[in-house]
Amino acid sequence: MHLRNAPMWRTHLYIVAIALALLGPVAGQAQPGGREVLNSERIAAAFGSYGVDVLEQDGAVRVSNLFSDGTDGRICRTFAIVRYAPQIDAAISAEHATIVAGGSIGAVFVANGWQVRKTHLGYGEIPASAKLASLMRVALGAPLAEHVYVLDVMKDGRTIEYAALVEIHHPDYLDVADLARIYGPVDDGRPALADRMRETASAKAR
Repeated sequence: MHLRNAPMWRTHLYIVAIALALLGPVAGQAQPGGREVLNSERIAAAFGSYGVDVLEQDGAVRVSNLFSDGTDGRICRTFAIVRYAPQIDAAISAEHATIVAGGSIGAVFVANGWQVRKTHLGYGEIPASAKLASLMRVALGAPLAEHVYVLDVMKDGRTIEYAALVEIHHPDYLDVADLARIYGPVDDGRPALADRMRETASAKAR
């Protein structure tokens, strides 16, 4: 299912203002209260706007362009590949429906009272493919940071695994050192999943 022309989930200006105020001068800091800064908030804080365009989606995988608005149009700040859990728990079915319709994953869960937690499976660097170079407006082969992780959501004492993700970042946004500084050590306990996600990301970035 191709959703390039579907309505986009866009942050409102007040969310941008809140993100800027909370993040302050260091985009890697956590927010007060211990909630991790969402990628959407981080992009809005760094570049002044945020939107998500779902490029491709089926029942298992979603590919999206997390962008900011530049003077000449959209600039991809994160190319995100999401592989949903094989079975979506009924407790998050409403949130999942909103995400499938184009919602920004972390923002949807936080807005509905869920805590979002990531298990970081790996950081790396890949050369920009022609597709990524076009979306990000960088040179072909430019080094791009790659982040592989599992996303869980928690509420009322329950923890639910929602998806595994690969995020490929614009070099003006995050590099590998930034990822390690922001998120800390990786958990290498699921190498098969990490490898599978990297393979999926490589195919989707072509």
